[in-house]
Amino acid sequence: MSTHPTDDSTAPRTSLGPFSSPGASPTPWEATEWALRRTQKFQLCTVRRDGRPHVTPLLAIWSHGAMWFTTGDSEQKAKNLSANQHCALTAGTDTLTGMDYVIEGTASLVTDHATREAVATVFEQAYGWQLTREDGTWYQLGDAVRTGNVQLYRVQPDKGFAFATGCESSQTRYHWS
Repeated sequence: MSTHPTDDSTAPRTSLGPFSSPGASPTPWEATEWALRRTQKFQLCTVRRDGRPHVTPLLAIWSHGAMWFTTGDSEQKAKNLSANQHCALTAGTDTLTGMDYVIEGTASLVTDHATREAVATVFEQAYGWQLTREDGTWYQLGDAVRTGNVQLYRVQPDKGFAFATGCESSQTRYHWS
């Protein structure tokens, strides 16, 4: 499937979940979007053919109204997504205070050259020298995205969550139509 990145600035519907502290306010989508654009490591959860979950850390980025990530065609997550496109990406703090984020959606394989080019540039801007310098851990990943040497996935969000923990906790829900 080919998908052009569009600047889908349509914000999701936002509501406060039932596990929030009394008087808590929902986290504005703009704050969550800002965090998703700056987070460097996510956990991707897919489902194996036999129904067992598969979770793996990876690089991902929020851009053009969706989450984006790459993988090799023989990796478990690619095999899982070929059978079941539903997945979740999570990121957040490793402490008892701060913010945690979840985006649930449907992953589509992207083959369109213009989209791959645009998303490769977004990855390079987000991860900087890690992708662009010879001593970077993922050196030349942008080039691999552009040439199709790695699979590029776009995750169209269905719903998302922002969990704030600390003095006041809140569970913000985001829904896309």
